Amino acid sequence: MSLSNKGKGAFKPTLLSAAIAASVTASFGVYAQEQEALEEVTVTGIRTSVLDSVEAKRNADVVADVVDAGALASLPDQSIADALGRLPGVTTVRDSGQSSQLNIRGMNGDFLQTTLNGREQASTAGYTESTRWISFDQYPAELISQAAVYKSPKASHIEGGVAGSVELKTANPLDAANPHNFNANVRMSYNDGAQDVGADEFGQRVTLSYMGKFMDDKLGVSLGYSNLEQPNSFTKNRAGADGQIGYDNTADINGDGSSDARARAFQWQAGNGTDTRNGYLASVVFQPTDNLKAQLDYFKSDFERIDTRHGITVGGLQNTGSFALSDATVNGGVVTGATVGITDPKTEWDSSPWFEARTEDQSTQADTDSIGLNLEWNINDRNTLVFDYSTSEGTKTRKDQIASMHAYDLTTDANGNLVAWEEAAGQSFTYSANGDGIANAMFDGVDFTDLSNMRLSRYEEYPHKYTDEVEAFKVDYKFDLEWGAIASIEAGFRSSERTFDSDRGTFLYGSRDGQYNGYCADNLSDIECMPQELDGFVKVGSVDGAPDHFVITDMDALATSIFGAGNYNGKKVFSRDWTFVESGSVTEDVFAYYLMANIDTQLGGIPVTGNFGVRVVETDIKASGLQNVGSGNGISITDDVGMTQDNYDYVTYGPEFTDTLPSLNLNFELTEQDYIRFAAAKVLGRPPVGQLKGGAGSWNSVNSDGNDEYNVWTKGSPYLDPFRANQIDLAYEHYFEDGGAVTAALFWKDIESLVEKQYIYLDTQAERTALFDQLGIELPAGLEAGAFETYVNNDKGGYIRGIELAGTKTFDQLPGIFAGLGLTASYSYTESETEVTGGNLYGQSLPLPGLSENVWSTTAFWDIGNFSSHINVRYRDEFILNMPIPGSSTPVMAQDYTTVDAQVSYGFDNGIDVVFSANNLTDEGDVKAYGVDGTLGEYTEFGRQYYLGVNYKY
Repeated sequence: MSLSNKGKGAFKPTLLSAAIAASVTASFGVYAQEQEALEEVTVTGIRTSVLDSVEAKRNADVVADVVDAGALASLPDQSIADALGRLPGVTTVRDSGQSSQLNIRGMNGDFLQTTLNGREQASTAGYTESTRWISFDQYPAELISQAAVYKSPKASHIEGGVAGSVELKTANPLDAANPHNFNANVRMSYNDGAQDVGADEFGQRVTLSYMGKFMDDKLGVSLGYSNLEQPNSFTKNRAGADGQIGYDNTADINGDGSSDARARAFQWQAGNGTDTRNGYLASVVFQPTDNLKAQLDYFKSDFERIDTRHGITVGGLQNTGSFALSDATVNGGVVTGATVGITDPKTEWDSSPWFEARTEDQSTQADTDSIGLNLEWNINDRNTLVFDYSTSEGTKTRKDQIASMHAYDLTTDANGNLVAWEEAAGQSFTYSANGDGIANAMFDGVDFTDLSNMRLSRYEEYPHKYTDEVEAFKVDYKFDLEWGAIASIEAGFRSSERTFDSDRGTFLYGSRDGQYNGYCADNLSDIECMPQELDGFVKVGSVDGAPDHFVITDMDALATSIFGAGNYNGKKVFSRDWTFVESGSVTEDVFAYYLMANIDTQLGGIPVTGNFGVRVVETDIKASGLQNVGSGNGISITDDVGMTQDNYDYVTYGPEFTDTLPSLNLNFELTEQDYIRFAAAKVLGRPPVGQLKGGAGSWNSVNSDGNDEYNVWTKGSPYLDPFRANQIDLAYEHYFEDGGAVTAALFWKDIESLVEKQYIYLDTQAERTALFDQLGIELPAGLEAGAFETYVNNDKGGYIRGIELAGTKTFDQLPGIFAGLGLTASYSYTESETEVTGGNLYGQSLPLPGLSENVWSTTAFWDIGNFSSHINVRYRDEFILNMPIPGSSTPVMAQDYTTVDAQVSYGFDNGIDVVFSANNLTDEGDVKAYGVDGTLGEYTEFGRQYYLGVNYKY
């Protein structure tokens, strides 16, 4: 396997390899002098976590994989997703260069359930829409003591994980080794790519945790705090911008009689920002007697991502008749280079090319608060009753500011006042592709660093606010008995209410494709629309592949100078009715109850354990939003610019349904080291929140008969069915007497249906009218029924099946220092017949989002006394990723990648450890295809991240 990337050269020695070499040399020197003293090597470090994880898997009563830290501050990863991404069948999706979302067994985050200490968590993962899936970089690994991926459910598990369930756990202070336990970690970080884009390359991680026992071990307290501050810089090039994404295939460029793929737009960007995450954890456990325990848990995370971007954007290349295209190079049916000349700078509505320097602020703020109270009462030796109450709230905001600067031919009067303007004539752009890497661009007729003709052409804001609130109460009862094969009976119920809410708005000024006297696409301000001066608000920036350009230094200061303080906030306006339609809420009331029997028996002399049971889930979904019901059919609503309309009305509607979910888990202990597991279950997962909304908008068009049509679009429908699947798991596990295991698992899932977006335009006016009548859509006077665009359940369900192989081995039998060596590795193969529509970029159907056929991970670790080291290599095949686009998302093909992380540490006898670690050592780029393989879709580099720090444990 090559560790090079995109022609960057081979994997070069770094401080890491130097540290390993120095440590190994020193160790061999000691070995030569004190060989007998090292015959018995005490090993700790990562080996402890690896072997504890294997043992936790062995003791699980379901098919599961576990990451065990043993205590707070034991995991080396900056988020729990990095640790989980090493498990078989589990992969990560990188966001700003770090692991954020999990995929399990070929299914993305929409199919996962995630809990913290058994409680459902609010989501702050949304970027363009509310979501269910958890952003795992919100959870500091240092504050998590164990994370498990349950691949087969049992009846007592909270429903919602078609792919699997992720359970995060925090430590119980009463289980701490000492009366007082204190950990402190301080690590400084360095990103070797940050300086290239003008970002601060240095950062830090600080973690403090304490666990104490009081009142004769009846009261336990744990406190944790974690702070992360590091650059999130990147360099990016993509074949797209805004709503113009991917390739046009309608024109024959080289005259060979076949259409050639040509990019609709280009964007070169450099990202300059900082991630700041603060995580807080507190637990109080009071156990006055062996029969009664009360535990109060609190978790809070605030995650601010400063995300400013600048670069060059070329838009409007979809219509070859609106510009001059020359010197085109076509390879394999793809235009890989050409010169684009603007023939008419005075065009409207994005109909011809434009070149711009652009600055964006895509900063986000994500806040989560979770609290839970658990009461456990062991009524007697055979009866246990548990009460649990929890609430979790999450809020995600993004301002989404964009400022575009164009070159203008300007005319002023004798007093210097601007009286006429249009985009500069004679502009041209020449580009040459570099495979799927960063393309090269040159421009003539425009200098993006010249204040004499560069002006602000458009200013935009699209503020987002998403909230998620979960409140739940559950009761669990367990009765131990000796009734044949049944060891105990469990029963319980859970009642929850979850509300997702969205609030959207916009502020628009100017034209993305440039202005001229008499043309300005949008103006929601109180001033005249014209190109605005930039003096005092810009500096010169650079980006790979494109020329230097102006970068706005303070977006808010520029906007305040033009519009006045507070006059450019986002507005809800009927001219952009999506600001109303995409705002709204979805509420889910769920009542679930279960009955489960735990098995402990023998079959033919083979011990058999496990469980079987059934969970019944009653769901009530209601969507609340604003729908366009036709002129005169709604209520009078005034938007934020004073326009009043009566064609909208507030609606609340949705279904109620019940699911019965049986499950079976059987574990056969063939020998003390050999196990076979079999599991079968019916599972469900609820659709993405954005596809359940009740809002609806409209647009008018003219049909082939020349008649005006009324068309309706919706964000979704609360009547979408959940994802339902039947699944079977079969696993073999062999555990070594000296630690470690080899395992093999087969899995099969049969998914009934998926959700996809459909554009419905029936053949005849009678059919279209009947459809509108069926949907309850009233037609405005003088308009005919047209298209209906929404999300629906399709009939494209099918199987997902695969195999997972994993092994962990320590080499205690080796002599001396080599006894500290160990290896853990996993491989999974997944295939499926399920399909989704190709979205904006693909005409054909595509594999299920998140499905990579081949995934593998291997970690080599070496612990020698107080010295500990490991290196991890992870590989993931290509997969479909739902990429956010304005107002929605579209599937793109994320290319395969390999990431390499490593860490070395040395622990002194006084409780101090010195740690050096590195992430993304090969500087692996993030590559996506936009419908055409082998050429630029999206290419992003994040740089390598190095950490040097000190841990202290008391």
